[in-house]
Amino acid sequence: MPQRKEPLIPGEYYHIFNRGINSQVVFQTDRNYFYFLRKTKEYLTPKIASIIAYVLMPTHYHLLVQINHEDFSLAMGRIGNSYTKAYNLEWDRTGPLFEGRFKSKLVNLDEYVLRLSLYIHLNPVSSRLVEKPEDWPYSSYLDLIGIKEGVLPLINLVHSYFDYSDPHFRYQNFVEAGLKSQDYQFSHLLFD
Repeated sequence: MPQRKEPLIPGEYYHIFNRGINSQVVFQTDRNYFYFLRKTKEYLTPKIASIIAYVLMPTHYHLLVQINHEDFSLAMGRIGNSYTKAYNLEWDRTGPLFEGRFKSKLVNLDEYVLRLSLYIHLNPVSSRLVEKPEDWPYSSYLDLIGIKEGVLPLINLVHSYFDYSDPHFRYQNFVEAGLKSQDYQFSHLLFD
């Protein structure tokens, strides 16, 4: 594949996303979602990238990451290839699954880290898949509010924006306030 127009810089935060070709469904069963998460853990964490927040949706995914190593693009390619091969085998199909290489947007302001985590965790609600973000099992939201202890998200970064007395509760309040105000739409960090 050709080189990226803008290199991904270790130490920086990025919004990483991709969707199925023609916006087709790429996650159909629990097994699909969990396989993608397993491969993400295997190929990315902790050496290549730290996952700050994530959501897997039926037709696409969003990751908020801090890149730790210059091999990030290679690791994402391995995730995509491994997942596509498994998905194609399971669903008796051939060919690419995603719209080319993953997309990335530099998240260079602290406020965007928090706002992007809000956008990511409210994505299932804004897509009308669930009424509350805690009802969607394929995101890091339950980790960030202390209901689940997953192995992917590095919750300390998001929690550092809140009072340390109870950052789980404070983050949950932040997301609920964003849901009520619908103040989580910001196109500059989304699909082009």
